[in-house]
Amino acid sequence: MERNLKALTLRQLSELGEKHYNGIQIYRWIWKRGEENIENFTDISKKLRKKLIDEGYFVGKIQEKFRIHSSDGSIKFVFEDGYESVYMPEDDRVTVCVSSQLGCALKCNFCATGLLGFKRNLKAWEIADQVLQISKKLNSKVTNVVFMGMGEPLLNFENVKQAIRIMTSHIGLNIGARHITISTSGIVPKIYELAEFDRRVKLAISLHSAIEEKRVLVMPIAKAYSLNDLKNSLIYYLQKQRRRITIEYIILKGFNDKDEDVKALKKFIQGLNCKINLIPYNRVDYFSWEVPSEEDVYQFYDKLKKELDVVITIRWSRGRDVYGACGQLGFEILNKAK
Repeated sequence: MERNLKALTLRQLSELGEKHYNGIQIYRWIWKRGEENIENFTDISKKLRKKLIDEGYFVGKIQEKFRIHSSDGSIKFVFEDGYESVYMPEDDRVTVCVSSQLGCALKCNFCATGLLGFKRNLKAWEIADQVLQISKKLNSKVTNVVFMGMGEPLLNFENVKQAIRIMTSHIGLNIGARHITISTSGIVPKIYELAEFDRRVKLAISLHSAIEEKRVLVMPIAKAYSLNDLKNSLIYYLQKQRRRITIEYIILKGFNDKDEDVKALKKFIQGLNCKINLIPYNRVDYFSWEVPSEEDVYQFYDKLKKELDVVITIRWSRGRDVYGACGQLGFEILNKAK
């Protein structure tokens, strides 16, 4: 069995103790209180603490390599072998954007992470520990989590689900499921699985075009899952979860911001309970897309507002100046490899 206590489920922790509730006590110490020294688990017996230590058990933690502060108040954390998280405070909310994989296999044609290729899946405890470590280091209560960092969460779904259970547990990180968002490029079979998940988290879909040919150009995964298949999975998700979906749409100037794109998007969202998040493209040196101006963004926004009867918001990305914005994670590794 794994000796890192953070890698164990509550059931596995309970099997280590003298009493069943010892597992709850250990879980609370490592996830709710963030304690890293078994000797300090003061509400369990000295005998059990000694047994755990003698048998080689320990409280692991992910190691921060460095952090970079953005002028907008967000902070990018780079951990261990290069995966990244972004801390984003705003008014009464503190959001942490977490990674679920190191690198990514999907190679979306606007994203630095995809240029790394797929390195490995992060373990459940490594995902949850991003939130815990940032909270501890900054002495800041995290209220929201978004799976919008490195990797495709639904291609590491078992670990992501376990990480969410840690995040939502009242003896864990105690973050409400409605404050957790999974962003996916559209892995259709896994969206059906997510619809059955026992934690009612939010779902965001990286669409970026409702025209099949255009979507395939920017997101090669679209070759495997058509827009029609994607929409059917979203309808199923809505039937099961009854939670509004967010459609994420990166604006690539001159490519997906035309009248034909508005028309296609209007058709795609018919029958979907959704809102649309417009995200101005964040420059990545390795791609030739043009960053839309503020005027470009508002022109497209106005076109959509005239045609679509849904909530539309513009998400001005945080952390752009430190390559911590949407599509920019992984830049530190790429830059070092030059």
